[in-house]
Amino acid sequence: MSSSLCLILFIVPLALSANNSIDSATLQNVFGNPPPAGPALAVTPSNGTLVDPDYWDSDDNYMPKFDFMLTKRLASSSSENFLLSPLGLKLALAILTEAATSTTQTELSSVLGFDLDRLVVRRKFAIIIDSLTSKSSQYILNLGNRIYVDDFVEPRQRFAAIAEEFYKTELKKIDFNDAPAAAKSINAWVANKTEGNIHNLVNEDDIQNVVVLILNTIYFKGTWRHQFAPNATKKGPFYVSASLQKPIFFMNVKDKFYYAESAKYDAKIVRMPYLGNKFAMYVIVPNSLTGLPRVLDGLSNLRDELNYLQEHVVDITLPRFKFDYTSSLDGVLKELGIRQAFEDTASFPGISRGQSLQQRLRITKVLQRSGIEVNELGSIAYSASEISLDNKFGGDSDMEQEVVANKPFMFFIQDEATRQLLFTGRVSDPSLSDGTFKSP
Repeated sequence: MSSSLCLILFIVPLALSANNSIDSATLQNVFGNPPPAGPALAVTPSNGTLVDPDYWDSDDNYMPKFDFMLTKRLASSSSENFLLSPLGLKLALAILTEAATSTTQTELSSVLGFDLDRLVVRRKFAIIIDSLTSKSSQYILNLGNRIYVDDFVEPRQRFAAIAEEFYKTELKKIDFNDAPAAAKSINAWVANKTEGNIHNLVNEDDIQNVVVLILNTIYFKGTWRHQFAPNATKKGPFYVSASLQKPIFFMNVKDKFYYAESAKYDAKIVRMPYLGNKFAMYVIVPNSLTGLPRVLDGLSNLRDELNYLQEHVVDITLPRFKFDYTSSLDGVLKELGIRQAFEDTASFPGISRGQSLQQRLRITKVLQRSGIEVNELGSIAYSASEISLDNKFGGDSDMEQEVVANKPFMFFIQDEATRQLLFTGRVSDPSLSDGTFKSP
């Protein structure tokens, strides 16, 4: 399986210095010597369940409250397939929050679940990014962060230093006035980071009046620890609804997996790990054809149910699926409580020097493009998110279990060390290859 995400923030008229290099002395003057980020703890449950105090009871402010709220809202908009990268969106918004003040910062921090102490946020994201960028021969996870700034913009050195040190985000100058060349350069970077899965994230119109563009890309490719046998794949009916079923190729594997039968959700939950013991896909299949809304409505409590996962021999039947998805998230973020960032009164003075009231920046667009492919060998997922800103002028058991995903189901891909959700999604019809969501 593979997946990728790219997050873009467009920010309009500012002023960046020609010299944006950052030396170690500047970093030390800005925020001292940050404590080294230790290696992430591996998930090695020894008590027959996934309840590991060092892992599940971690006091982490970036746990899936925001992730699941966003997923729930997107899921409620329609009954179709969807795919979202909560982590990609959070990373880009976290960098933007660094530049925010007043109500703008308060709203962003509150909705995202951030500590109001910026240093706490920086250090936690530094640990998350360090964990995600650890290299392995058993999976691929490419994380890319970049801030494009117009040639005339003079960014604050403090903002540039924090972005580079804690968020591993490169600052790169570009001439947005030459829209064709700028779009070509940006799209080439995104395509490279997502292994060619996202080619034309922005066009010339997208970057008109933009002065700052924040990009985040995630590309994930993992191989199942317990692979599906290709010769076991057979066609069968997928029940899209009570009146509609479609012939779909279903994969099958029987092995030991962490599994739970949830009475709360009237659903089966199974954890399907990838090689490397770092990432896993969780699949939640309702027992009834119309049961998925019950799961999605209660997403905020899903973590509690995961505590009941125990190791069983599980016979899993899962459809092969592959689809792309585009979502416009402006309205969703406003509904969740991020409002002033989209208004003329937005406050982002931390980005550049010399802003006047007439030059105040605001978010104008939040777009995410994503895709996923799940087959017998593993998964590939990719996504791109775009945020535009402009100014106001412009355990062993002998009992065998069975999971048959032949009806609409939910899934998410998680970094097991940090519990960050790389991707969340719903499969309502495996035969469809693309989808779009536009929030009001």
